[in-house]
Amino acid sequence: MSNKLSSLLGKDLALTPFNPTEGEKGLYNQCTMADDENVYYRGEGICNLVLATAKEKQVYRLMKAGKYSGKQGCNKGHRAKERSRWIHQSLQDNVEYIKNIMVPLLTDAFVVIPKIREIPQGFTERIEEEIKHIRTAHKRVQEDDFRTVDPATCSALVLPDFCYVTDISTNTCISSTAPNAFPTISVEIKPKKGFIPFSALNNESSTTKTGVCKFCMHQRLKAKEGRWTQISQYCPLDLFSGSRARMRHALHGLCVTPQNNLKICQNGVEVYSEFTKNEIGKILQQFFGDSVNGLKNGMRKQLEVQTFVDLIIDALLHVPKKSEIHRSSNTILKSSNRQEQDCSCPAPKKPTQSVNSQHCQNSSYKSCSSGCLESSSLPASCVLERILHVQMLDQMDIEEIHPLYVKVKDHMTSHPQDCSHWNLYGPFTPETWLTPCLEDPHSSPDPDNIEYAVNQVKRHNVSKTAQDCSIMVAMQQITPNTNIENNDMILTDSYGRKYKFSVVIIDLDPKPVDKIKKYHRQQSDIVQAFEEEQPDSATDDVAIDD
Repeated sequence: MSNKLSSLLGKDLALTPFNPTEGEKGLYNQCTMADDENVYYRGEGICNLVLATAKEKQVYRLMKAGKYSGKQGCNKGHRAKERSRWIHQSLQDNVEYIKNIMVPLLTDAFVVIPKIREIPQGFTERIEEEIKHIRTAHKRVQEDDFRTVDPATCSALVLPDFCYVTDISTNTCISSTAPNAFPTISVEIKPKKGFIPFSALNNESSTTKTGVCKFCMHQRLKAKEGRWTQISQYCPLDLFSGSRARMRHALHGLCVTPQNNLKICQNGVEVYSEFTKNEIGKILQQFFGDSVNGLKNGMRKQLEVQTFVDLIIDALLHVPKKSEIHRSSNTILKSSNRQEQDCSCPAPKKPTQSVNSQHCQNSSYKSCSSGCLESSSLPASCVLERILHVQMLDQMDIEEIHPLYVKVKDHMTSHPQDCSHWNLYGPFTPETWLTPCLEDPHSSPDPDNIEYAVNQVKRHNVSKTAQDCSIMVAMQQITPNTNIENNDMILTDSYGRKYKFSVVIIDLDPKPVDKIKKYHRQQSDIVQAFEEEQPDSATDDVAIDD
């Protein structure tokens, strides 16, 4: 069955309060539907359904039913007008959060602010029938993940299609579609948490003092629950290490066990993932093209994969020039409570122990046989370094955050007037959400101070966004004689072939504050599932100090 849908077009909506009367009246009348088949099902997560337009090279994210209920006050039992209003408000909150919090922290070299766009009346009902046979079995069998899009949905988030090489400064697709052009390959990586909290390692009472990162521990729980049939061979600490050898090991692990942490598309079509495993050798033969140094398209698969992995590492370690411009334009964001640094880009206070030297005991990576130590670090302002710094806004263990959250909730119950002052549920303004991320929480820690507790909870939630984000790397080989002067976004492989590329961070939605309760309960389940396997596996993998 074709996964093409009727064309989806609409009008951009300004970030103004949604009027359910006037706004709805003009909402559907101003939308148009093209007759050609232009929109494709791209994929979905727990919260969103994603469609892509073939001509415009854009993606539309439609919020699934019930996911706006976390904002408090609205659920599927309300009337359609009320649900439409809350859906629109949730999207508006997402845009404000990305604009006011994520862009300053991650820089606009990697983050694109989405737009809110109208969608036609009745569109959501039609797509349910169109896509039900092409949605993955994984989503169909998990009832909680298989929510449909609310029929009251009247707007969606729109972004450029980052499966194609994109000029971030103009949000335009620069992948060539000429007949002789090489295919564009995109790699979507969900890197997850790249460090072990130092408080957990140093806290004798912490249940997570195991030397194993959260991702690897969580794998045991997912296997126990039947979510994945195979334990992932990927470890985030290897990817975030800055060591090319460890990063290469991490990416190979993702290729073997993609789960929902790796997806590869060719010209916007998924060709390799947990559920679509085409022959990667054939995919790379098309990507690399003709022979180089006597090696034709049939060069050994391991060399193709190695070259491809090295290109991805080059992209992840690349420092775009635009980040320098952004940093110089945001010196006003510096906090007086933070020590002066070389750049004004927000970053948490670095711990005495280097994060890059951390090694997860569960990782199968081994140092060189001579036992030498590897010294490595992430280049300042590369995409992984930016993500890791935002993740490290919260260096507490969940066992320390949860009591602070409870304290804040109790205070809000007895002092409801403070709810609007703190904006824990939005709006996400720079004053109420970005400022706590720029201040050094260790400059004057006071656990008894309610403001301290509020700020720590906010830092935790911003950190969680960075822990659940995804990186989109798109690459296309440049045909000979192409002018590439003044183009910073160029990669060169070991054979001298050149590629234009782009690197973007996506999936930067705000996390509901009340989800901290779920994180706390989940942590106990993760530790229990991990400890259940310890008698058989405790001595299998020992830590190697890098």
